[in-house]
Amino acid sequence: GDEWSGRDDRGAVYSACTLVLVALAAMWTQCMLFMCRALSAMVDSYCCELTEHYPDTHHAMDEWNILQAVMLKTSTSMQWSFVSVLVAISFTVPLLIADFLALGARLAVVPKVSPVCLVLVLFVRVFLIGASISDKCARVPALVNSLSFGPGKEDQRLLLTEYVARSDAGFYVNDVRLTIAMAMKFLYMWCVVAFGIATNLIAYPST
Repeated sequence: GDEWSGRDDRGAVYSACTLVLVALAAMWTQCMLFMCRALSAMVDSYCCELTEHYPDTHHAMDEWNILQAVMLKTSTSMQWSFVSVLVAISFTVPLLIADFLALGARLAVVPKVSPVCLVLVLFVRVFLIGASISDKCARVPALVNSLSFGPGKEDQRLLLTEYVARSDAGFYVNDVRLTIAMAMKFLYMWCVVAFGIATNLIAYPST
């Protein structure tokens, strides 16, 4: 009776700790998602202003400078949070595979590892949304080049297009411009690593 009671107590403590950690991870990622979506909305708003109001090119440059400064300040403030997300993804993938192999690939194991899977999905979502900001900024020069700012302003349009293209605006993590291509390469690399760990553990379960 005492043995089963001890097991139940440990199970309750484990469940409570897991719930608290998942809730903290969810709140943390939601704050990061809010900031990333705000930056993405600012880029959309800039593009809508260009297409609807056709402002003066000098005004458009000033607005792009403000937008670029806000993105740089925000990404600099969040860069260590993104580094933490990358580290968490790097360690969560092999640990999740180790849990599956240790507990056994059974349907009853799914509720035990589902909190880890949820946290991993949240981290990957933040990573991809942050990377999509840079890709959205990279498409702005093509939009600017397709617009007409009035007769005789082709040179100003070309100047604005080159200015936006050469600004390399986007989401930066430790002075590295985060893109979808970079994010997909990172995730692909860790899928390969996870597959290698899984095959080695299955082939040599005793080592």
